[in-house]
Amino acid sequence: MSWSIFYTTFYLLFICDIVLSKKLLHKFNAQKLNECNRCKILSDSFNFWIEKTSRGKYEGGDVAWEEAKLKTYARSEIRLVEVQEGLCSELKSHQDDCYVLAEEAEQVLEKWWFDDGPKSADLYSWLCIDTLQYCCPKNHYGESCLPCPNGKNNEVCSGHGSCNESRKGDGKCKCKKGYDGTSCDVCAKNFYLNKDICQPCHKACNGCSGDGANMCNECKLGWSLELGECVDIDECVDTTICKPDEYCSNNEGSYVCYPCDKSCKTCLGGGVSNCTSCVSDHVLWSGFCMDDKLKSDLFRNTLKKLALYCGLLVIAFFIFRNTKTLASVVILIISIFIFISEKSSDINTVDVISNLYLK
Repeated sequence: MSWSIFYTTFYLLFICDIVLSKKLLHKFNAQKLNECNRCKILSDSFNFWIEKTSRGKYEGGDVAWEEAKLKTYARSEIRLVEVQEGLCSELKSHQDDCYVLAEEAEQVLEKWWFDDGPKSADLYSWLCIDTLQYCCPKNHYGESCLPCPNGKNNEVCSGHGSCNESRKGDGKCKCKKGYDGTSCDVCAKNFYLNKDICQPCHKACNGCSGDGANMCNECKLGWSLELGECVDIDECVDTTICKPDEYCSNNEGSYVCYPCDKSCKTCLGGGVSNCTSCVSDHVLWSGFCMDDKLKSDLFRNTLKKLALYCGLLVIAFFIFRNTKTLASVVILIISIFIFISEKSSDINTVDVISNLYLK
């Protein structure tokens, strides 16, 4: 291996490593939790282990004395230790985030356990909203947990979106598809209002006042206005729109240029049977580009098929002379066989015969 190849390989591997590292970092950041979500996961895990230890009790010794002196097991320090030992271990994702916050909030959780108790206050509200102040109540945002903006029918974001309701949120509405405005109370571009619901315009429209291609404010690129309605422009009418070795396929509002079959120099469509001109060592024959050998092979194979068909028909004729019922079944089978055989061929027998004998 020369040094130039070695350095090129090393450089490519280095670039790939940078690209993959960026992708992994982006994925990590995309999954990174904010403070509120971390707190929600921690409170859910704490509640999970409270439920898990709900049937526990003091083990061994004088249980009556322990409950009298150490309080009941339900509010005991022993149960709290069991909860804290299991905390976050059941999680399949974001376990590390949970562990970090659990360590930071250990004393706060102990205060809730001994002073308020698991039945006297909702842990999520007490811990995440009131104490740590990482979260806001539902439909509130910002440092002061202000109410999110209401729109139509006094609903948050008019019932067509969600509010950025974290402590660091700005309270702006994130509208559902089709809605726009500060309160998601108007239809977005290319949507129209129908019975208080924003419906999509026709695909031909660039803005509309109702359903259908005749309700467009203006036509999109690839469409033209004819008699008050936006209709598709057939770009493929222009034979020069694609390269010489490509053919045009029209789509609604656009077109696509596809390469001709490698046997064609120019063509009208895909496949080997739509050629309009050929390379120098081939001749155009019924849409095919072929040399003399291919043409001879095609003629020979066609004669073989024709002889087979004639033979089958002769057999059907002799059967018909003896029994018409059986002959009908045989003729049906032969017809199906011939149909499938011709359907699977690039060029059918009639076209070969007509090109060879009628030209």
